[in-house]
Order: sequence, then structure tokens, then C-alpha cells
Amino acid sequence: MIVKCPSCARDNSGGNFCSWCAAPLDGSSVETELIAVASEAPRLTSSTTVDEGRFLPGTVLAGRYRVAGLLGRGGMGEVYRATDLTLGQAVALKFLPEQLGRDERALARFYNEVRIARQVTHPNVCRVYDIGQVEGVQYISMEFVDGEDLASLLRRIGRLPVDKALETARKLCAGLAAAHERGVLHRDLKPANIMIDSRGQVIIMDFGLAGLSEQVQGDVRSGTPAYMSPEQLAGREVTIKSDLYALGLVLYELFTGKRAFEAASLMELMELQQRVAPASLSSTVKDIEPTVERVILRCLSPDPALRPPSALAVSAALPGGDPLAEALAAGETPSPELVAAAGEMEGLPAKVAIGWLGAALAGLVALAVIAPTQEVTSKVGLEAPPEGLAREARTMLRDFGYAMRPGDTGSGFSYDEDYRGYLKQHPEEAAARWKSPGTGEPPVIRFWYRESPQKMAAGRDFNVSIRYDDPPLEMSGMVRLRLDPAGKLRQLEVIPPQVEPPGGAPPFDWNRLFQAAGLEMTQFQPASPEWMPLAGWDQRAAWTRGTLRVEAAAWRGRPVSFRVIGPWSKPERTQQPAGQQVVSIIVVYTALITAGVIAWLNTRARKVDMAGARRLGILFFVSLAAARLLYMHHTFNSFELELFWMAVSNAAINAAAAWVFYLALEPWVRRRWPQTMVSWSRFAIKGVHDPLVGRDLLYGVAVAAIASLLIFGRAAMRQPQEEPVFPSLNAFTGLRYLGGDLLSGLTNAILGTLLLFFILFVLRVVLRKQWIAVLVFTAVFIATSKLDSANLPVQILYLAFFGAVWVTVLLRFGLLATIIADAARSFLTEIPHTSDISAWYGTTLVIPLVLIALVAVYGFRTSLGGRRLIPVPD
Repeated sequence: MIVKCPSCARDNSGGNFCSWCAAPLDGSSVETELIAVASEAPRLTSSTTVDEGRFLPGTVLAGRYRVAGLLGRGGMGEVYRATDLTLGQAVALKFLPEQLGRDERALARFYNEVRIARQVTHPNVCRVYDIGQVEGVQYISMEFVDGEDLASLLRRIGRLPVDKALETARKLCAGLAAAHERGVLHRDLKPANIMIDSRGQVIIMDFGLAGLSEQVQGDVRSGTPAYMSPEQLAGREVTIKSDLYALGLVLYELFTGKRAFEAASLMELMELQQRVAPASLSSTVKDIEPTVERVILRCLSPDPALRPPSALAVSAALPGGDPLAEALAAGETPSPELVAAAGEMEGLPAKVAIGWLGAALAGLVALAVIAPTQEVTSKVGLEAPPEGLAREARTMLRDFGYAMRPGDTGSGFSYDEDYRGYLKQHPEEAAARWKSPGTGEPPVIRFWYRESPQKMAAGRDFNVSIRYDDPPLEMSGMVRLRLDPAGKLRQLEVIPPQVEPPGGAPPFDWNRLFQAAGLEMTQFQPASPEWMPLAGWDQRAAWTRGTLRVEAAAWRGRPVSFRVIGPWSKPERTQQPAGQQVVSIIVVYTALITAGVIAWLNTRARKVDMAGARRLGILFFVSLAAARLLYMHHTFNSFELELFWMAVSNAAINAAAAWVFYLALEPWVRRRWPQTMVSWSRFAIKGVHDPLVGRDLLYGVAVAAIASLLIFGRAAMRQPQEEPVFPSLNAFTGLRYLGGDLLSGLTNAILGTLLLFFILFVLRVVLRKQWIAVLVFTAVFIATSKLDSANLPVQILYLAFFGAVWVTVLLRFGLLATIIADAARSFLTEIPHTSDISAWYGTTLVIPLVLIALVAVYGFRTSLGGRRLIPVPD
């Protein structure tokens, strides 16, 4: 039978595809001419034998399938064409040979094929319908593909035209990716297992040797040796990368019509795979694009680590290949693997990477110069380290009569928040004070010290570190005091013994407290006491000098209370209204419940990125748990275990909340803004070694450095009454508190970015247009920020610009870059800087800058994707 091709009008001697242009040949089409040839097929005679297999045509099996004929035999059984009498459609029935049916291992493999193949539903994968048994023989019913296998087609026509080869390659990648997404490995991918039906559809067949990735350890050498990867031939672990090697062999044959390796023996084949590169595709096919050759050769790398990460990545690297755009155009939600396969695969060009690295490092250097001039910590003389101030406090207490060795102590630095609030209400006083923050009353930075006869354990509001007010001052012998940075007393509170034998003591000399405070008692006038001490007393007095007030109390000749008071002082034991807290709790619980319901629905619909959620949850949990353990006041008694479980459980609860929010939000974002999830999906699948992840590390640090310069630049242009930058004081307490701040900054960046994403996405859905959503989000960002009355227009413009920059980073660079940028920004703006490296805190404060610079350098190196900075000629 001669068939005229409807596409190129050339004659073909049978087959389903044109041997000239590879177009499908449809015998029922009006454009196709069928020319009968007398010698089309030999006549059957009485002596002719036909192998019809175990079941003759017309046999009805299981009361449902009528056998049409034997299609073929393989190592795993016979395959028949049959008609499903119930559904009225053609099917293929695959049977195990009787001798193999008695083999438990072969039978187990047979059931495994059904179990695996039923998980994969894709147009480019042969569908499996059911399993059954006839006369003690097992069979599978599957989709019948009326077409020709790729091996036969290539034997007839040599190779496919480049455009057809590209189309076929993309379909192969799509089918293989669908199987890999379900954790299924083919392990025997070859042209003979690839069918092309009459419509030109590419269908991957025969998952008879497939296995779930975690089940294949004992059967790694199942398959066809000529299409096996080096690790499979060597009997090592088989992974997705092994299928990609076989895919590379198939694609090589598809484009060239030749095998990549021709060997006379298995040993020769193994030697060729390891030591000899395949012949260049361009030497055989002149019009092939270099990108095609490059991706195929990457698939054929002997080292699995150098192969593409997924079949989707192969498809994306082919010319014109954009699986992500195709999925969105089809109205589908792209899978996390599809999102991960989008974007760049080969890293940044060296010039671009060098530019971003230069911007990051230059920003960090500029920040190291500018930041100390705008931070209050550099303007207040912190000459004494916390250990020295703690010794001063202990000496002071001994002088006051508290000589007993404490059972536990705690100390730290804090800001006078009452005074900061007072200055915001009194701009003239603020302008005078911020000219010289280190002088005048009260001290802006205070050192606190407390001790107890027994071990102390914090616990208020899930706190695990000792603070000035946690644990409460309730045990006899507990003492707490505040000093200024020079070691002068500002506040003292003592709990005297609950039971004490009768006896007297001489009155306490109040001048000793004034001397400890660095005040001249003769300059003060006696007054009536107003502030009630926490403990009982038998002496009480007060003094005033202008707006400054001093109150003190003593019990049996020892001071139990002392306080320097100004108009800014607020009574800390006064109860604050809880209305705002109630509203916050309602909002948080409503958000959690809503997110939980959405996450549950997404999970049931199998839309969630469980790998990304798992990595996010683990990263959040480990970071927060480590931060809280670093902050924790370690007592090495029964409190230690309680605090440990409090820290771990708090981290677990918060990580679970972040995990739920991610499961609720991510599928919607992946549907609407998948480009923002590309590098995060790569991070979830491959970790920090992917070039795109390295790129976003570099971008994040550079953006953070620039954003931090904007913050300190804004501080440099502040009005006289506006306060300078107030960084965290934990770094002055020690390295472990600095480590806690760094890890807490990372967790806050994760939650903050997710919240930013959530608000922006909701606005995008409600307002429909992205630019309107960005404008409204910027307005919300300004409205929820803390604004001072001073220089309000400049503050609004600054916040609008800053909010727009952050949204741009999120939409342009994505989730991962935004998390890195926000975390690095918090490190650079919330941890103090210094220009005096010789100071007792100098080395500690340099550590964050060095760490961030190292992250930028690592991101730069990884973003190159193995490219050399200076090309080396071959």
C-alpha cells in the first residue's frame, strides 16, 4: 500500500508517519491517496503458521474483553489488543507468562507496575485501567495506542526534522516529569517504549520496570543496557537523574538518527560512557541550535550531579520551551517542580554577578562608615562592659549591707522607653537632648542587674531570658537595680526577709544612696514621698530639685528602695488597658483558623507544595528554637528542662503557624504569580547550591545594603527633634545574644514576607489590577507605620518609596530574595555598628557585617553556575 502524505505530497510505503517530513498519515483523511499494490502482502497458505499467542482472536476474557490479536511479547509478558465490551473501546491487555506467574518476584513486580502506573495521569503517559486474572494468569488492561514506536519510526526515516524533534522532546519531558512528580522512575526509557499515535501524540509506554524511588535499591540494573545510565550499569542507586540520562540518549537519537554510544560489549559501553564524549550533534545535523546540543550533553554527563535537575528543566532549556507559560495559558496551576524548572539554569553572566557583588560590598562598606554616626549607641559612651558594671552593682550592694553570695544573677542593657515617649511629646527638649544624647538626665541607655538567693527562671509571655521585670520580684532576698553607663545608681528595689527576729538597727544614711547615684544631696530639698515602695519599710524619704525627684526607703538600716524620678517617669505597676490585646488575639486566631481551613482544602485538592512547606517549617523551627535557646537563662536545675520545652514548644507552634500560612497561600500565588516562587521552589528541592538560589542570596544582600543606606540616610536628614536610630542592645550583652538576634531576624523576615505576600495577594484578587493593588498596599504600609508629627511629608514620601521598593523586590525577584533582603536588612539596621574596633564591643559588632559579606560572596560564587570569571581557552 502506497500512502501519499497530506503535508508534503510524497509517497510512503506504509507506516503511520511520513518518512520525509514525519507528519501523521491518516488513511481515512480525504487528502490521503491510497494506492493498492498487488504485491502488498503475501497470501496465506495452508502451510503458513501464525503465532496468535495464548489467546485466539475472538476469545472473551473475564466476560468483558474480546481478544483481537497478539500485539507482541516482552520480558514481562504478552500484550494483546482487545475490545472492552462494557465500555465499547479498544484496550491493550498485558499478561504475565505462566512460568513467570509462579515467580513471586515477577508477580510482585507486576503488581508494582499497576500500583505505580495508576498514579500517573498525563496525556504523554499510557494510562492503566485495571488488573485482573484469567485462568490463573494475571493481566493489566491499559490504554491501546494505535501508532508506531519511535524505534521503528527512526529505523524508517533516520531522524526527525528539528522542529518535529523539538516538539517530540518537549512531550517526552512532560510525560517523564509527570511520572517523576509522583515519585515514579521509568528505568527503561528507550525509543521502543515510546509510541507516537496517529494524531502525532507522544506516549511513554511500559512502566513494567518502573519503581518508586525508595523501592528500587535492590533492582537497579533492570532495564535495557544500551539506554542505562553509568550508575545503573554499575549497580549503584537509581534516581531521577538516571532517567534523565536515558532521556538524553533518546533525544540524541531523535535529533541525529544515531545512538550516542555504539559498543560491542557491556564493558565497552561502560568505558565509553565514562571516558568518551558523544559525537557533536552539529556535525550530523547542521541546523541544530547550540542550546539543544548543550542540554542533551548535560543529560549525558557521567556525573549525575551535573545533569539537569528535572525533566521540566530539560524542556525549559530547549529552544522556545516555556512549560510555565504553557501551563498558565492552559489555565492550569503549575506544579512546584514546573515552577522550579522555570527561570535561568546556567547562572548569571560574570559581568552581572560582579556588578551585584560590587553593589553589595560597596553598600556594606558605606554602611560601616555612615551607620555609627546615626546610632544612639555610638553617641552614648558605653565605656564599661556588662561584666564591669555587674561587678560595680555587686560592690554597691555589699556597701548597702547585702553581702550574702547570690544564688543566681542576671544583667543586660535597656533603653528608657518612658523617656523616649516623653521626648516625642516635647520636641524642644528632644532637640536639646539629641544634640548630645550621652549627657543630661535621665540616661538614655541603662544597665540593669538583679540577683536572687535561688535560681531564677523567666516565664512571662513565653519569655525564657531573665529581664529586669521577669521573673517578678517576689522572693525574699531578691534584688534589682539600674545603673547608668558610667555605673551610677538610678533605681534599687530589694525584697527583705519575710521572717526576721526582733531587733533594731541605726537609721540608714541617705547620703550613701546619693553618692552611689552621683548626686549632691545638698542640692535637693526634702519633700513628701509619693511613690510607694514594693517592700515594707521603717524609713522613707523624698527630695526634689527642679523637675527631678528622688525617693528612697529603708528597712532596719538597709535600703530597700531608691528611684530617681522625672516628668518622664511612669509607674510600671499601673495596669495597662487590655482592649488592644483582645483585638489582636481575635485577629490572630481568626487568621489562623481561616488559613487552616484553606490549607486543609488545598491539601485535599493535592495543590500544595509539601516539600516547600516542610523546608519552610523546618527552617523556621530550627532558627526560632536556636534563637530562644541562645537567649535562655540557663540554670542547670529543674527550671532548665521547663525552659527548654517552653522554647522548643513555642518554636514548634510558631513554625506550625508559618507552615499553615504557607500551605494556604502558596498554591494561589503559584497560580497567579508563579515567577515569584521559582527560586524558592529551587531552594526547597535542591537547597542552597542552585545558581538561581545563589543569585537571590546575592540580590537579597545587595538590596538589603541599599535599603539600609536609605534608612540611615533618612536618619541623617532628620529634624533636630527627631530621635536617632535605636538599634538592639542585645549584642552588647554577649555573642550568644547576638546570635539570638540574627536568628530571630531570620524568623521575623519569613513571617513578615509571608504577611506582605498575603496582603498584596488579597489586594490583587480584590482589586483585579496589579498596579492598583501596589498603590493600595503602599498606602496601607504608610498608615500602619509609626509616624512622628515632625517633618511628616518627608516621612510619608520616604515610606512610600521604601514600600514600593519592597513590593518591587517581591514581584521582580520573588519570595526567597525578599526573605533574604528583609533578614539582612534587620541585621544591618537593628544590630549596632561601631567605628571603634578597639572598644570592648568592637569585634562583636563587626561579626554581622562580615557574615552578610560572606553570604554575598557565596551567593556570587553559586550564581555563576560553574562559569569562570576569566574564560580559559581550550
